[in-house]
Amino acid sequence: MELRYTASTKLLLALFAAILAVDVYRAATKPVHSVEGYIYDRFVRPSTRQVLAQELPDRDVLYALLERRSVGLFHVSPFSVRLPALLFTVLYLWSIWRLGRRFLGTGRLFLPVVALASLPPLLFPDYFGSAQGRGAAVALQVCAIQWALTVKPRNLNLSGVCLGLSAAARLEFAIPAAVMALAFLAVDRRWTVWTERILIPALVTALVFLVLPLSHAQSASETPGDLAVPGPALDLLRLQAGNQGVRIGASPGIEPILNFYRAQHRLTHWDRASRNPGSGSFDYYLLAKTDAGLVEQRHLIVLYRDPDFVLARPSHAAM
Repeated sequence: MELRYTASTKLLLALFAAILAVDVYRAATKPVHSVEGYIYDRFVRPSTRQVLAQELPDRDVLYALLERRSVGLFHVSPFSVRLPALLFTVLYLWSIWRLGRRFLGTGRLFLPVVALASLPPLLFPDYFGSAQGRGAAVALQVCAIQWALTVKPRNLNLSGVCLGLSAAARLEFAIPAAVMALAFLAVDRRWTVWTERILIPALVTALVFLVLPLSHAQSASETPGDLAVPGPALDLLRLQAGNQGVRIGASPGIEPILNFYRAQHRLTHWDRASRNPGSGSFDYYLLAKTDAGLVEQRHLIVLYRDPDFVLARPSHAAM
């Protein structure tokens, strides 16, 4: 059977392809943020037993599991840790397409409405183009809506599963998922169908992913911040350190990024970065502007400086 594409369909497919191309480019080239480095360093790099003993600061459970698989297949790189986010972008665009087809058919509003609804992956790269679970949670909830509106029993089950997965992707999205489930009940009003097809699949799916981590979790004591170290600073640090074993002191938000960079380039001769740069003597210091006062206190030699970061080394290490 020959497939026929209308002009609006071709334009939307071209727009989707352009959005994905931009997201792929960003995923491969954008510097790793401290949140992404934090998720990798705390929940992807360690063994499963070590992960379960970690604390729980908005842990992206589902995304961390997918990231572990991606890194296992493609090694550590900015692209590999963001690959699951790109797949959820595809899911989001497909769900928007299905919703547009259901409500607008092939009418005049189909093209502009679906085009506008498909722009969030382009406009909000911190959600859809970053190695964290927010974009995954949004995509799964949109997918849950489009499955629920088909009303078929099997599709209602899939809708419930998507709601449970959205909570597992990002714990804070459990509340929107619950509101959405209640909205389905308000529309249909069949308690038995709602419970069997939406509520139970959602709860079971969420608990499968969350009950074990939550039962082992302790209270959170740290937050990763939102920093992205410029590439020139990291490359200069790598050039300066050479093949020597070095100890690096870093500001708390920078420490997971340095550990990610160490894993990406397999710099096993580097010690894992310390997040307490003022607690000891180090061969190099990579400091955020909040800790830049250490440069004067310790009479460090500045190797790189911009408005947000300083790379320095002790004066006795100068050649």
